[in-house]
Amino acid sequence: MKSENRDRFIPYLKIVSALCVAALVMSLFALLYGFYERKVYRREYREYVEKYSAEYGVSEYTVYAVMKTESNFSKDAVSKSGAVGLMQLMPETYLWLVERSGDKAGDIYDPEENIKYGVYLLSILYNRYGDDEIVFAAYNAGMGNVDKWLDEEEYEIKFDETKNYVNKVKTAQEKYKKLYCR
Repeated sequence: MKSENRDRFIPYLKIVSALCVAALVMSLFALLYGFYERKVYRREYREYVEKYSAEYGVSEYTVYAVMKTESNFSKDAVSKSGAVGLMQLMPETYLWLVERSGDKAGDIYDPEENIKYGVYLLSILYNRYGDDEIVFAAYNAGMGNVDKWLDEEEYEIKFDETKNYVNKVKTAQEKYKKLYCR
């Protein structure tokens, strides 16, 4: 009789074993995928991001998202339009920000300098527009273009490049929030 009872439970044991193996495999996959995502959405230059995010009141997630989208953390990046560094600042914008802050111009390629003024620019844009989408559009297309778009009856981003940029930054921002929410 004992053998019959045991034989009745063997199919259930096989199912439970298969479910345990599947759960283990899925957990391992989730762990590896999370590791992979943290490598893709990394947080380089943390000391500068933390410092200037706090100083200028801009979310670290936003700074990382802009930096990832702009240069993918390449401090020597130069765009076809002439924007440079981690935060892809235009040299004339950088000089305007330095003058506005009362500082002396340094090396725009220096990671701390570039992050400081990129975050400062984001803070100016947040104070002016207050909305992520509009801030990101202005960071990419300039305040002049965004002001024109806002003056129209219905706000619409006119440049495909800027539409794509805004979507990329918003996606990266959400990834950073998801991966590093404290």
